[in-house]
Amino acid sequence: MENLYCEFSDYYLDVLAGTLGEAEEVFSTRTPRGEITVLVERKENSPVETPSESQLEDELRDLISNGHSLSTAVKLVADGTSVRKKTIYSIALRKFGKQLGSESHEDPCKRQPE
Repeated sequence: MENLYCEFSDYYLDVLAGTLGEAEEVFSTRTPRGEITVLVERKENSPVETPSESQLEDELRDLISNGHSLSTAVKLVADGTSVRKKTIYSIALRKFGKQLGSESHEDPCKRQPE
């Protein structure tokens, strides 16, 4: 739904609510005057489907098997879904952590004991 506002003067405002197609029909028979402003309604938010844990595992497996590190795979999966990175990282460590023993899974910001 779009709204078309035609301001003829400071005191007169004509408002046409409808689709752009409907506005085209109206203005094919009359010429708009004055300043025209078109407001376009935002598209409704579509419900975000959260992927299942097995779907996340599959995506991670594909990325890791194609040579991505665990942390890169987690970042790529998190960027493409609505699931928190921390949740995906937890799944990745649980499922693939032992397979990728050479990669350090320690938090680099965490202080190591001396």
